[in-house]
Amino acid sequence: MRDVYRYGTEVNSHDLMKVLAIATMVVDHVGVHFTDENVWLRVVGRMAAPLFFFLVGYSGSYRFKPKLLYYWLVLVVVIYVTRAGESTVDRILPLNILLSFALIKLLLNRFDATRLTSEGLIIVLSTMMVFSLPTYLLIEYGTLGLCYAIGARLLSKRRKFAKLWISATVGVHFVFELTFLLILNEKVSTQLLPFAIPLLALVFAVNLIIFLNYNFRAFKIGPKYLRTLLIYVSRYSLEVYVFHLSAFMIVHYVWHPTILLW
Repeated sequence: MRDVYRYGTEVNSHDLMKVLAIATMVVDHVGVHFTDENVWLRVVGRMAAPLFFFLVGYSGSYRFKPKLLYYWLVLVVVIYVTRAGESTVDRILPLNILLSFALIKLLLNRFDATRLTSEGLIIVLSTMMVFSLPTYLLIEYGTLGLCYAIGARLLSKRRKFAKLWISATVGVHFVFELTFLLILNEKVSTQLLPFAIPLLALVFAVNLIIFLNYNFRAFKIGPKYLRTLLIYVSRYSLEVYVFHLSAFMIVHYVWHPTILLW
């Protein structure tokens, strides 16, 4: 763990965003595995994935790390075993988000969207939006994840079209979650919709505000224990994701809780 300080000894904005993403992700996974798809926890959890995708694009470092695929394979096995009651297709698809990260890194390492004209960016964005639904069913977040990453890359380079790109991505993603998480979800009653929809809109609005105003910077965190905690959680976020999700799935598989939807 000596390389935990490879990005500096101070907490930076990337660290804080990853900690926020991890916190909301854990909330989401609690909702999935221990509260029978609790709508409020799932809505809050919608904040997590866009933050991760944004950081993948904004960082500008697209070096492929084999451990990303190793951890993906671990989760594939855990998911397949713990969802034994479902069909083979349902146990495999959609493919886990770690594969999305790996593919995005490989693509961005060879394709620099910042070199495209505004017209070219519009064509690329429109194409990815058209394929967002079918790819959403094959791999977690589909081409929307790539849209977030490219949007972040454009913002980091101060491209004129960047704000429109990221705003469109957030808007389309909001419509997806509104439709599939709330409106078409049989576990969400119509009585909850007037409260759940504004909360979902707030989650996406907060994300959009973060994206449009994001700048990489370091922060002076006073208490050493807090600074150390934030740094470790952030810089081992991949391990936190894999280990906590595996543990949640295994516990759920063994326990099978029957908690009603709130």
